[in-house]
Amino acid sequence: MKDSTLQLETLPRTVEAFVALRDELATTPFGGAALFAVALNVYSEDPRAGIPLLTLALDQACLSNGNEGVAGKQPSALRDFKDRNGQKPWIARSMVQGTSPAEGYRLPAFPLILKFREQEGDLEEREARVFVYTTGADSPKPMRLKKNDKGIWKACEWSSFQGNCRPPEVSAADDL
Repeated sequence: MKDSTLQLETLPRTVEAFVALRDELATTPFGGAALFAVALNVYSEDPRAGIPLLTLALDQACLSNGNEGVAGKQPSALRDFKDRNGQKPWIARSMVQGTSPAEGYRLPAFPLILKFREQEGDLEEREARVFVYTTGADSPKPMRLKKNDKGIWKACEWSSFQGNCRPPEVSAADDL
C-alpha cells in the first residue's frame, strides 16, 4: 500500500476553470478522484453550479440526457446526489484533510489537501480503484475510475461517498 496526496489551491466554480484543473490533474486516477471531490464540494454548496462539474467528473457511462449538466448530458444518478448528498454537505467536505466532525467539517484555508491510498493491483491501464481518506470515517473509502479516450480519469463508482459519514457535532444552542 502507498499513500499519495494532492493539494488544491482553489475550488473552481465555473465549467471553464473546472475543465482547466481537470485537464491538469485528472491525468492520474488520484487526480480524477480529486476532481470528483471538487465537484461534490461545489455541488454541496451550490447544486446549480455543481451539477455541470459532476457531469464533467463522471465517466460517460454514468451520464444521461438532460439539461442540468453540460452539452445535453447530466449525471444519471442526479436524484441520488440530491437525496443523499444535497442535505448532507459535510460528506463532501469530509474528503478534505483537516476537516473534522467537531468543527462541523468546516473547510480549512487553502491549499486543500486530499489523501489517497493505492493498493497493489488496483491501478490498471484504463481502470483503477483508489481509496480516499475521509475525516468522517475510520477507513478510506473506495472509488472506481475509468480513463477516457483523452487520457482523463473519471469517476464511475462512488457509492461509498453517499452516506456512512459521521455527522457534524453540533451543540444545541440554549437561547432561553
